Amino acid sequence: MLPFAKFHPATLVDLHTWSTLSRNEIRPFLTRFGIEPLGSKYPMLRVYEAVLGLSPEGEVEEKMLGQGLIRVSEAASMIGLTPDALLARLRTKKTAFPPLHVFGPKRNLMLRAQVEEMLRSPRNAWHGLDPIPGHALPASRLARRLKVAQSRIDALLEDKDNLPAQIITQGHVHFIVADVAVRLGSSTPAEAAAAQDAPPKPKTENQDPSATSTGVVTSGLFSAAAKHAAHHSSTPETCTESGPDARRGDGAHRVPAEAKLSGT
Repeated sequence: MLPFAKFHPATLVDLHTWSTLSRNEIRPFLTRFGIEPLGSKYPMLRVYEAVLGLSPEGEVEEKMLGQGLIRVSEAASMIGLTPDALLARLRTKKTAFPPLHVFGPKRNLMLRAQVEEMLRSPRNAWHGLDPIPGHALPASRLARRLKVAQSRIDALLEDKDNLPAQIITQGHVHFIVADVAVRLGSSTPAEAAAAQDAPPKPKTENQDPSATSTGVVTSGLFSAAAKHAAHHSSTPETCTESGPDARRGDGAHRVPAEAKLSGT
């Protein structure tokens, strides 16, 4: 039963309930972000940190994350907007709404707790959480982080209908680094993180810049993840809201005491 504790050993059915994604999608979805199970289950903290880029501080935030995600279509109905109208507002830089988590076409999700808190608050206030640094980056910083030619990032982002997972906060788009790494096919997320700390290799004369890493851009929402998952089965600055204080989505006001998340 939701909300889950941060170390709840989640089954695929639990994650289906938490994420709203279908049961068949869950395993390849988690592979996109480099998440491995512990035994046959997934500690929820791994999911929070790898998928959302958030780590709860205290019981309030643990309950917020444990309540799961809500589809934009459902949130729009609760707010009194059409899904397209809400999406347009979420992509506006002056929006007062909580962040949007985009995991692919028609996979536009928000944190349920933030939406419900905003609806309860007379001032449209909701509790922001500090993002994990480096979890998601703007497009301009991806090539440097992943040690690839900028042309590879540009090619990956050409298909606007099949972009890597992203987090949109006040109109600012940040792509989830782990998913970009899997899409590029150059390395696993763990290898990409290791490459970040490795010294740059010396360039030889007339070297092709695109040869700094291998692999090709994949197509299809789960194609790269499915290949990655099959292999393993066969071989045994982002959210700009403040941290501990609740405040309005546009950063203009602090949340009054009565508007803080009750956890119920």
